Amino acid sequence: GLLTVTLFANGLGGVQNMTWIDPSVFAALIAASAALGAAVFAFAAAVINARVARKNSVLQALIAQRTKRAEFRQSWINQLRDCFSEIQGGLIVSEDVEMLRQITRNSHKILLLMNRDDPDYERMRHALSGILEYRNQVEDVAATAARLEMVEVCQDILKREWEVTKNEIRLLEKDAQDI
Repeated sequence: GLLTVTLFANGLGGVQNMTWIDPSVFAALIAASAALGAAVFAFAAAVINARVARKNSVLQALIAQRTKRAEFRQSWINQLRDCFSEIQGGLIVSEDVEMLRQITRNSHKILLLMNRDDPDYERMRHALSGILEYRNQVEDVAATAARLEMVEVCQDILKREWEVTKNEIRLLEKDAQDI
């Protein structure tokens, strides 16, 4: 049979019955509407999932980049620290030619590892020059000043670069919140 709908005529004072649609067609329309609603919901969920996945992939790439940069910086800091300590350790009064070669090699390596635009580059160059000039003079005031200058410059560089490394890591947390 057909679906009968009872309409209340507004203002006409009566009730009117109206035959409208076959129930099987009505059921098919409801099923189609439900399927359409499910498809719209599925599409919306796919769009949201795609956005979340994109944000996650951007964040993962950023984390990988910053982590790798921090690893490189830490390796660079370690190389500098090793050169600094080898130079300081080799400053024993000695006529050992091999030790002099090692001090000279490490001095050049430090300068090569540093950027010439680094604010401490000239200080480091001056300190290394003093170290090489006064390497065998333990009691000399100038030699002592050169060694102290070397230690101070080394500490300043290592401290500053460690702070840069820590800031890179802190930025990861901020970037995660921003994405």
